[in-house]
Amino acid sequence: MTLNSGGAAIDPWALLLETDWSSVEHCCPDTAPSTPVILAGLLDDDEDVQRIAVHDLGQAVTHQNSIYGATAPAARFVVAVLGHPRTMTSGVYFHDERRRPLRAALLQWLGDLADDATYDADGPGEPEDVAAVRAVLPLIYEAARPYLADADLLVREAAVHAAAMTLAAPDLAVHIPEIVPLVRSTLSTSDHRVYRHLAERCLVTWGVEPAPLPGPRTSGSEPTDGPWAGGHSDDPPF
Repeated sequence: MTLNSGGAAIDPWALLLETDWSSVEHCCPDTAPSTPVILAGLLDDDEDVQRIAVHDLGQAVTHQNSIYGATAPAARFVVAVLGHPRTMTSGVYFHDERRRPLRAALLQWLGDLADDATYDADGPGEPEDVAAVRAVLPLIYEAARPYLADADLLVREAAVHAAAMTLAAPDLAVHIPEIVPLVRSTLSTSDHRVYRHLAERCLVTWGVEPAPLPGPRTSGSEPTDGPWAGGHSDDPPF
C-alpha cells in the first residue's frame, strides 16, 4: 500500500522496515522492539488497538515532550498514513475527552512535536535527534495542508495547529501569510483552550496584532480540573 500524504507517494510499511528500531533511542529501552507494532496498530481494524497504539506512540517516542532517535522515523510514518481511511476512526485519544477522528489526534501529535522541536534553539533532546525531527517539518506542513479546510471541525483545527507549529522553521516562514487567517478563524475561535492560547502565541510571534480575538464558539465546554485545565501536565497532551 502506498499513500499520498500532501506530496510524493510514500509507502509507510517500507518506512517501518528501513528503520532499525532497536538501534535508535526511545523513552524506555525495552520499548524499541514494539515500536513498529505500535505504529502498525494505528491502522488496525480493532478500534481498541488503535486507541492503545495512539497512547503508546506518545509514551514511546515523545514522552514528556522529549525527542529521541525514534521520534523522526515515527513521525514520518504518521505523516505517511494520515490519508488512510482507518484514521477516521472516532474515539477518545490522548488526554482530550472529546470524541474525534484519529486523524485529528495524529495531526495534533505532529503539531505538538513540531512545537517541541522548534520552541527554543536547542530542542528537548540530543542535537542529532532534534535536527532529524526538524528535517521532517516540511513533510508535516505538506501533510496538514489537505485538511486545512476539512469538513470535520476537529480535523480542521488539528491541521491548522500542525501547519502553524512548523512555521518556526526559517524555510517554512514564507507560508505565514496564508496561515494567519486560518489561525484567526479556526484556532482563535476553538472551544479548546490550548488552541486559543497557541493562536495568540503564534500571532504575537509572527508580529500580527492578536487582539481583538473572537472567543470560543461555545461556553462551559472545557474542564475545570484535570490535565487540560492548566494547559499542561506531567504527561504532555500529544
